[in-house]
Amino acid sequence: MIRLTLATGLLAGLLSLGACTVFPESQALGVYQFPQPPAATTNGSSQRLPLSLRIDTPQTGYAYSGPRIMVQTADNQLLSYKAVRWSDPVPVLLREYLAISFQRRGNLGSVTTDEHALYADVHLGTNLRRFQLVDSGTPQVLIELDARLVNPDSRRIYVSHSFTVRQPVASTQITDVVEGYGQATEELTGQLLAWATQQLAAIPND
Repeated sequence: MIRLTLATGLLAGLLSLGACTVFPESQALGVYQFPQPPAATTNGSSQRLPLSLRIDTPQTGYAYSGPRIMVQTADNQLLSYKAVRWSDPVPVLLREYLAISFQRRGNLGSVTTDEHALYADVHLGTNLRRFQLVDSGTPQVLIELDARLVNPDSRRIYVSHSFTVRQPVASTQITDVVEGYGQATEELTGQLLAWATQQLAAIPND
């Protein structure tokens, strides 16, 4: 009877502790949508290319494969912003941004992504080398991307090119950083569009 009483009292004590835990509550997670590409500008003089293009999801290393917002410090440490992240993994965000931009401004027959695995005349493959805020002196968003246009049948690379964009930001506050990512990605996309459009125009449409 004494043992039963002690056990009952111990259980009641544990239940009361559970109602008033000493562990701190987890910090709320801020989820940021990636900035959207600007609306297309009307350009009636541009001739539409009768080619279909597939935008493949960028290949990248572990640091940029998730939704974290990465920061390179002055001593070359790679950290991430605490308690904030993108709404999707970085490669998906960049793929969708490029796909929308090429659809709006690429003057192509059609633009798809590898998410649907549809056939296309040419594939745009990329390797994302850097996608981070560099916080050393003047903070800036740094994007490094290797791009290639590929024949999907032969797997032959038609042409390839590397792009680097550095976009200064007003501060390391997350709102300024998100805006800086949008500006840097738009600059990268503009360069990529100009290069890809010129190269695609030289590809024969069999």
